[in-house]
Amino acid sequence: MKRFPLLIIILTIAYINLFAKDQDPEIENLKRETLPALEKPLKSTDTLTVNRLNQLAQLYFESYPDSTIFYAKLAVNRSKKIGYSKGAAEAYIQIATVNSFTNDYTAAYENFNQSLQLYRKLNDSLGISEVYMGLGQVEDHQGKYDKALRYFNRAIAIRKALYEDVYEAESYAIMGVTYDNKGEFSKALDCYFRSLNINLKYNNQLDAADNYNNIGIVLRHLKLYPKALEYFNKALNIWFRLKDKQGISSAYQNIGEVLTEREDYSNAISYLQKASAIFHDINDQEGISAIYYDLGMYQYHTNRIDSALHYLNLSLQSAKKNNQSRNQASAYYGLAMLYNRSGKYKQAHNYALNAKNLADNIGSRDLRAEAVLQLSYALGGLKQYDKALQQHRQYVALTDSLQNNESIQKLISYNLAIDFENSQKQASLKEATLKKRITRQRQTILIAGVVILVITTLLIVYYNAKRKQSIANKLLEQKNREILAHQAGIEEQSEKLNQLNTLKDRLIGILAHDLRAPISTLRNMFVLLTDKDISQEEFIEMVPRVNEKLENTSGFLDTLLVWINSQVDNAESKSKKFVLHEIVQNEVAYLNDQLLHKKIHIHNNVSERYAAVADPNCIRIVIHNLLTNAIKFSEIGGVIELYAEAGNDDTITLRVKDNGVGLPEEKLNRLFKGTVASNPGTLNETGTGMGLVFCKDLIEKFGGKIWAENNAAKGTTFSFKLPVG
Repeated sequence: MKRFPLLIIILTIAYINLFAKDQDPEIENLKRETLPALEKPLKSTDTLTVNRLNQLAQLYFESYPDSTIFYAKLAVNRSKKIGYSKGAAEAYIQIATVNSFTNDYTAAYENFNQSLQLYRKLNDSLGISEVYMGLGQVEDHQGKYDKALRYFNRAIAIRKALYEDVYEAESYAIMGVTYDNKGEFSKALDCYFRSLNINLKYNNQLDAADNYNNIGIVLRHLKLYPKALEYFNKALNIWFRLKDKQGISSAYQNIGEVLTEREDYSNAISYLQKASAIFHDINDQEGISAIYYDLGMYQYHTNRIDSALHYLNLSLQSAKKNNQSRNQASAYYGLAMLYNRSGKYKQAHNYALNAKNLADNIGSRDLRAEAVLQLSYALGGLKQYDKALQQHRQYVALTDSLQNNESIQKLISYNLAIDFENSQKQASLKEATLKKRITRQRQTILIAGVVILVITTLLIVYYNAKRKQSIANKLLEQKNREILAHQAGIEEQSEKLNQLNTLKDRLIGILAHDLRAPISTLRNMFVLLTDKDISQEEFIEMVPRVNEKLENTSGFLDTLLVWINSQVDNAESKSKKFVLHEIVQNEVAYLNDQLLHKKIHIHNNVSERYAAVADPNCIRIVIHNLLTNAIKFSEIGGVIELYAEAGNDDTITLRVKDNGVGLPEEKLNRLFKGTVASNPGTLNETGTGMGLVFCKDLIEKFGGKIWAENNAAKGTTFSFKLPVG
């Protein structure tokens, strides 16, 4: 009778072998090494067998979580029999991880705490940090993000003290997901990039794939869709190579979501359906709830309202059943949007309110913003206009706070570093290619010269030397012209590379100094105030100067962000007809405080009948920069005039004229090339000197032209023209 448990184990392993297709060779080898030990009595078990069982449990998690439970329980039983506490602690973590994955949070807490007790008895710091990470993930799945972050920070503190880089990378990656769920994208990006750098350093492909996927998610939040797809596909390629079902399903889902947001519905549905099939296959309850929501939103955007309602209700039911707060809030939001569209405002109001309350509970700012927007629509439909306006103002405030400049700064810094490395590699490759071409051409010319010389010598004897000599001379002249033309091309390419390097150097200098300085100043002020080295009155006196620096930094970041987006997006897709007067008026209003500060009189003489064709946001940035420059170099009580005129070549020219200090002619000629250092304004206002370079690039992207000229009397006029609308 005692042989029956052993028989059951062997049959179970055989069953797993039968249905687990395309096994990893590492798994197969481990099973072959472990099975003979399992045939022996429990009392003869050794620590090596337990470690192999735990390793099998870990390897099966990504594709067959049920097998993880099976092998981990075997490890627990055998560890207890031989008093191997560390083996049991590791096995409890394996079981708890699957519990968390299947949303059995009560069992997950129990098993993680069993492991924690064992690790504390063993004084195993790394093991304790593993348990903290697991408990943090359980809290994250339930939307308790602040509790999750406390656990993660405990784990990271331990791992830093132990100099465990790989485990530290894992902690940052998981922590980044929680910050992403909270809508704190800057902190999420910081965590993901820290993790990615470590994983690339140690060539941890699977973990790097998770990093790429998570970075893609943040890029999708920032609506940088081409870059997001690039990172998702990087992750997908790795997961395909490693046959990671869970990863593949996540990538399919994320790509489907991006394509849905880009309105590429025909391709989006294919990815969403493939993700759904894998989620159901591996019984990923959180993934199932999320994919039902995505399918519902796809049906909503393709005007299949009944199908959308069906999938959103499935998502809500699954999220409620498995206690998935974030997915539940998303489903409420989707239903609110659907009922608003259908004119059923009472139902929409209820669902939007549920979504808002749940988003507040889990601390998700992005979900809260979307819920508040739907709530304002529903209240408007119910003719409660004052409440609707109040909710809409909340939405505007929330969305403004989510546009975190720190996220953009970190993203730009990282991409600049990567792009710089790539450009250096490309430049080296081009240089090597050019050298090879020149060498081959010289060899060709040398050979040709020898051949011509031999032929000419023979022809002197037998034929007319002068005629053949003339032909040879013509051939040589042609080769010389080709060489000169080629050298001119090389010089032109060299000049372009020098310009790119100059722009790169200035950007890096600005990012390293000008953008950091205001933040450092502000931080130092607070340190001084905290340490009581300055009084509150002195602090208040310093605030306007720091605020001015921060305003300059914010303006530069705004310009830089629009310029970067213009490099990523297609100019034609963003172009549309717009009225110049409105944009000018908005920017004048925005800069009103600066105008009042210097008592500058401004006249917006741009006619409301003038319209142009371009990206209005890009042109807004250009007008903002030109107005800022005019204010900067105008005296107290100066005058700024804006006016527009139609050209004969179907263009509109807008001019910004000031009576300020003007510019020397030599600086005018180099103004838009990025080679002019920024001069202080009439009140010592500072700048980066790069704004006009970006303005030139933005204007030329839409077929326009920008220039500057000194006025006959005093001051400078900046002008640009665009296609007429």
